[in-house]
Amino acid sequence: MEATYRQIWRIALPIMGASLAQNAVSLIDTAFLGLLGQAELAAGGLGVLFFLTIGFIGLGLGVGVQVLSAQFLGEKRQEQLGALLRQSLWLGTVIGIGLTFLMAYGSEPLIRALLYNPSTESTTIYFLRGRSLELFPLIIFGALRGYYSGTAQTGYIFRANILLAITNLLLNTIFVLGFEWGMKGVIAGSVLSQYLATAYLLLALKMQKYPLTRSGIRANWTLPLVRYAGPAILQHFVGMAGWVVFFLLIERRGQFALASANIVRSLYSFAMLPTWALSTAVGTLSGYFWGAKDKVALVNSLKRAFLLSQGLNALIASALSGLSSIWVKLFSQDIAIQLQAARDLHLIALAVLLMPASAMLLSAVVGVDRVIPAFFVEVGVILFYVGYATWLDRLGVELTLMWTTELTYWIPSAVVLYFIWRQQVKRLPSLTPAPAM
Repeated sequence: MEATYRQIWRIALPIMGASLAQNAVSLIDTAFLGLLGQAELAAGGLGVLFFLTIGFIGLGLGVGVQVLSAQFLGEKRQEQLGALLRQSLWLGTVIGIGLTFLMAYGSEPLIRALLYNPSTESTTIYFLRGRSLELFPLIIFGALRGYYSGTAQTGYIFRANILLAITNLLLNTIFVLGFEWGMKGVIAGSVLSQYLATAYLLLALKMQKYPLTRSGIRANWTLPLVRYAGPAILQHFVGMAGWVVFFLLIERRGQFALASANIVRSLYSFAMLPTWALSTAVGTLSGYFWGAKDKVALVNSLKRAFLLSQGLNALIASALSGLSSIWVKLFSQDIAIQLQAARDLHLIALAVLLMPASAMLLSAVVGVDRVIPAFFVEVGVILFYVGYATWLDRLGVELTLMWTTELTYWIPSAVVLYFIWRQQVKRLPSLTPAPAM
């Protein structure tokens, strides 16, 4: 691997396309929920946040697989990839089955304890019970995504997510518009499309370039996986929990506020995708160059990814703010909801501009073996985030000002993560070229 713009794009572009396709599923679901009505749009949006809070465990497991895979390649230990992948899939299977039962039977008492509106409460419970069936393939998908990302074979991830988006759109159209199943149709479309995408990634293991046969070297990578993935899982969980608290505060303002906030969340999540794709490239390159002890390439990979991300986000923020009235019409025909969501998007555009530094540094810090400090940074920043949101809510500020909470996340996390990353990089010698892949 090389710390060039071309190498960064080679890893990031398929991830970006995959993320766009994957989040297109969220946009499709939101659009179909908007067709069903304000209650479904409000409850579905809150249900998605609860679902993703649990489902991001798969992404956290994938981080562990990604970092270890990249380090194996940097250290020229490709023979360990098979054992790592098999153990991660077994671990993902246990986690996925456990979480399926947990969400199916544990979501009702939690939702009844947290929500304020009875209508939103019952619809959210129904949504989560159905989507619990998606957790098992999602966790396995996360582990496989980590392997393909860590070995710089991200084209498979792109194709899997294209399959995910296309099948989700087709199935939603059939189930919701054709069979008129309502929310049940949205749930069925999401679950079935996730199973198909995960099946593709499993089948693609026969075509990818590294041998995964059992080697003569016996090694147990479960504990290293947990060491990397555990803090990453907790980090994703804490990050999503912050958003859940934020939306619970919004839910108390009524279905109108929650419905418009769900539209903003969907577009905001979509706008984040190029940044997260480039941060995935940073994670892979940082793990590789850290394993190879190449300080110059390690630093250059972060700098170049940041410049690319900042430039892209400037364009995205401009489109998000300048065309806000157009975007919101894709999700609701309610004029009042459209006006509220369009106002909120102007502030979200500012958050998009501030995002790249924190996102790139987070992946870089994890890639240079500072997972636990990254987790504690996330916890501290999220506590500040939740405290600020709660304070604003108690002041009774308008909904648009509630979204200033996003600014309290990106700025402090970037500052602290940069300090951690710089101290870790100082441990490497000034120049030790990495071996070519």
